[in-house]
Amino acid sequence: MQQGKAAKGKTLSVLILNWKDITNPRAGGGTYYTHRIAKHLVEKGHRVTLMCANYPRGKKREIIDGVNILRFGNRYTVYIKAPLKILKEKLGSAYDIVIDEINAIPWLTPLYVKAPKLAFIHQTTNQALFKELNKLLATVIYIVEKITLRMYRRIPLVTVSQSVKEELIKHGLPEGNITIVPPGIDVEKYGYVPEKKEKYPLILYVGRLKKYKGIHHLIRAMRYVVKEKPEAKLSVVGEGDYRAALEKQTQKLGLQNAVIFHGYVSEKEKIELLKKAWVLVVPSVKEGFGIVAIEAAACGTLVIGTDTTGLRDAILHGETGFLVPYGKPKKIAAAICKVINDDKLRERLSRKAKEWGERFDWKTTLDKFEKVILQVSAMGKRGYSS
Repeated sequence: MQQGKAAKGKTLSVLILNWKDITNPRAGGGTYYTHRIAKHLVEKGHRVTLMCANYPRGKKREIIDGVNILRFGNRYTVYIKAPLKILKEKLGSAYDIVIDEINAIPWLTPLYVKAPKLAFIHQTTNQALFKELNKLLATVIYIVEKITLRMYRRIPLVTVSQSVKEELIKHGLPEGNITIVPPGIDVEKYGYVPEKKEKYPLILYVGRLKKYKGIHHLIRAMRYVVKEKPEAKLSVVGEGDYRAALEKQTQKLGLQNAVIFHGYVSEKEKIELLKKAWVLVVPSVKEGFGIVAIEAAACGTLVIGTDTTGLRDAILHGETGFLVPYGKPKKIAAAICKVINDDKLRERLSRKAKEWGERFDWKTTLDKFEKVILQVSAMGKRGYSS
């Protein structure tokens, strides 16, 4: 790969700590965001290393898009093994900047890294954990997060939405240290094509199949939707450990003909489905941002999502879609029926959605994130202001 000239003539050595890389079976939208940042930095001429967890049949070392990926242990032990490597090899001051990506378990870099540090967090964990883990474990992790986040009070931090920023402020982090850099999309891949829409009302879900994603509430909502619109279909795109339970629920409700599980699909197939859908539904208990809502919007597909963190930033209520309470199937169904029964409303929301989605191009995101990195690296120990 031919690398570009480093910004302002200085080549940075960057270390990213994130428990996943894009090859990890558990990789999601946040992982892809991190990789795009890393790839962009490499293309600008910087040297980037990512330390992350390994997984079955994963390589201990690999270079992807110029990013040097080092894998240690598993999703839990990596939080011990990677810091030990940093300490043993005295890497804490070997980099121009260390990006500490917090995902439920913090890396605690303020304790052992002397280099300039930038914390990166997509979302806090409280509500989602209570839906995904047993209550005792969720409570412990929530308390640990609340305590450890305070260690980052003097560290500049990037997050993806205003609503997550507000949560971080409630955790005691200074507002002036937090910069919002929303994720981006490759705008040229998307586009509103009215004739692409499916002939029947196609409702779409795209994402991991996890309990906290709330898909079981969407499936329950389909009972009410098909009573009003028998021809309506729900396409569920994605994989996850909750799939078997969702398929069992679908059979129990007698919705086998109305709910289709696609499993994993290619990026091209995903975009085609986003273009065909009449409405995308994101019923999660919580999101950092909900980038799939922006992808759908760029395709001219309105979005119904939970009125919660992240999705409040990705969906403009009444303009690009609607926000509904979490865990209320009848409310979800009512919103779906409202848009599939009103052609003029759906057309208005779709056009506004397209305009909204096209604002989130990757170039803007990557340039803004790089600017923060350069600023933090340059300020070093002297401090930081966003």
